[in-house]
Amino acid sequence: MELLWSSLKKRELANLAGDHLADVADATEQGIHRINHNPQLPWSFLTHTGLTIHPAHPPNLRKDQ
Repeated sequence: MELLWSSLKKRELANLAGDHLADVADATEQGIHRINHNPQLPWSFLTHTGLTIHPAHPPNLRKDQ
């Protein structure tokens, strides 16, 4: 979460002086879309934390294989 917030502050929210809270919300939403459209960026945030995600079953394997 901290790396997501840091990315937003450095790009979309940097020097933002919106007249309304909606301006901040719009900029934040644009930043979240930017991060979601880059498939590697969210994973790099996770990697930086040292944490991993282990699915219950590998994604392309059926239980009967």
